[in-house]
Amino acid sequence: MPEIKEKLFTAKVEENLLAAFKHSCENQDITASKAVRDFMREYVKKYGQADLFSNSKKGK
Repeated sequence: MPEIKEKLFTAKVEENLLAAFKHSCENQDITASKAVRDFMREYVKKYGQADLFSNSKKGK
């Protein structure tokens, strides 16, 4: 199985939205990075290319 490489993803977002997102993540005891990765996986599953993650690391 090939090694999974991680890349840094940067996005522009409104300051107040970022603060609210981070606060919500803290309330759920999850890091913002983990929440974004989970969202991205679910989005890809819903809108296509889900097979890209059939061998991906779960729970990271």
